[in-house]
Amino acid sequence: MATIGRTLTARTAALAVLLLAVAALLLTAGCTSPTPTTRAEASSSPPRKLHTPETILGMPKSMSRVLTGVPRSRLDQLKREVGEPTSAVGWAYGGETPDADVVFVSGASGRVSDQAGALDRALRSYRTPTTERIEVGRFGGEARCGRGRTEDESFMTVCGWADSETVGVVAFVSSRPQGDRTADFLTVRGELERPAG
Repeated sequence: MATIGRTLTARTAALAVLLLAVAALLLTAGCTSPTPTTRAEASSSPPRKLHTPETILGMPKSMSRVLTGVPRSRLDQLKREVGEPTSAVGWAYGGETPDADVVFVSGASGRVSDQAGALDRALRSYRTPTTERIEVGRFGGEARCGRGRTEDESFMTVCGWADSETVGVVAFVSSRPQGDRTADFLTVRGELERPAG
């Protein structure tokens, strides 16, 4: 009986020492301040603005007022996300025929103080039940994509991003089912963002 008591006491003491060590580790880890890597990265890169290139993914700018009206209708909300906007874009690409693919782009640049909130609000108006985090590319920030259907039942993939300077959305619409559009999203984002000046 004395041996069992000593074994339990030894185990209890060892467990107490282990718990104290874990508690000390958590306390010291919780008191350190994280390194401001995103701020340093953002301050080392030149300020950026958004612009609309003549083509995106090989598709020319659409001259249809109906198509260009879709991304432009989102601009007021996106401009609010950046305080005083330094640039804003809203355009459609492709869509020459009723069955042709269309890419809608909209975004604004300025100062984004709440990246996660800005991204949530930017994607909220699209009919995508869920979104998933995706690669953000060279400009950093946060990015997510989701899939859904348009009112006319076309297939839609919507990707959005927010970083310290820009917030935007790229919507890929097709009459056919779409695969993963992350690479296309990163290409489009790279074509939209340019150094300011």
